[in-house]
Amino acid sequence: MSFDNSVAIAFVITSEVLMYGTLPLHARLLYVLLRPSSKKDLDKSFHTLMINTTIANLLFSLDVCLILEPSASGIFFDFYNMMGPYFAKVELIKTTVLLFIGDIIHLLLAINRFSAIAIPLRHQKWWQGNTLRWFCVAMWTGAALFCIPLLLPGSTAHTIEVNLYSKPSVEYTFLGNYYTIYSMGCSFGGAIIEIAAILFYIAMLFKFSKFSKYTQSGAAEVRRMTRGVLRTTLAACCISMGSWFLVIFMLLIYISWWTRGMPLIIGNHFSATFRLINAFNNILTPWVMLVSFDNVRRLIFNSKARPKAIGATASSGLVTKY
Repeated sequence: MSFDNSVAIAFVITSEVLMYGTLPLHARLLYVLLRPSSKKDLDKSFHTLMINTTIANLLFSLDVCLILEPSASGIFFDFYNMMGPYFAKVELIKTTVLLFIGDIIHLLLAINRFSAIAIPLRHQKWWQGNTLRWFCVAMWTGAALFCIPLLLPGSTAHTIEVNLYSKPSVEYTFLGNYYTIYSMGCSFGGAIIEIAAILFYIAMLFKFSKFSKYTQSGAAEVRRMTRGVLRTTLAACCISMGSWFLVIFMLLIYISWWTRGMPLIIGNHFSATFRLINAFNNILTPWVMLVSFDNVRRLIFNSKARPKAIGATASSGLVTKY
């Protein structure tokens, strides 16, 4: 399958607008999430996961804006060609290991939201303490150790290609078995993890009717808490959807390779489509947080929060006053 170069160019331009336009929002959101404040009104475990996914998204965005897009477009060709051996390692770590970290966080989000819906009375007990934080530290440490072989000579390389604008560009690739271990390994591992996350969201649907009864019964604070849980769950689902599209796209590529002996799309058309889906996946978290949570939106824009009465918070049911 192929399509006109004008469509591929439109994909590239759209992905560039999305990535460069959202980069400042990634940085601002991370600052707001890391800043000690009770005004964010987020469930503690969800807050921790949002910090980690925002760190991953910011790193991904910086790589795209500073390495991938300039080298693929042919801007400063001599510089990116000279730095190719070093940038190849950074770019391919981003494309494999960093995306895999995002998949793990999406699964944790799904499990977190499932427990909030299926066992709301035990949810806070299960997720309190520092266990989640230490798991995230171990996850990042393990990822860093997993990346060490890619820093060795003979693992990655850069090539000179002709891009959609008919200009020379720098592309990055794995060498030898590194492709199998990192590219295919992270792709299939990520696909399995994302499928598991989807199954948790499907399982939530069977628990939803029982949980939704809390919104029609009980005290006003209980109804407010349950609406907050539902809003947080919907936000977590939306944040994960970009990876689901990415998994579907890569599965179609591999299935086409196995059944037809060639990928569904190749060359610049594959690159343009892959970059657009990755851009969509990358920008979801800050925009979903901006739309879904009033207090986070006010903190991002430094607007004054409206005073609230003492009561349950919108997302966790904890008592607060501000």
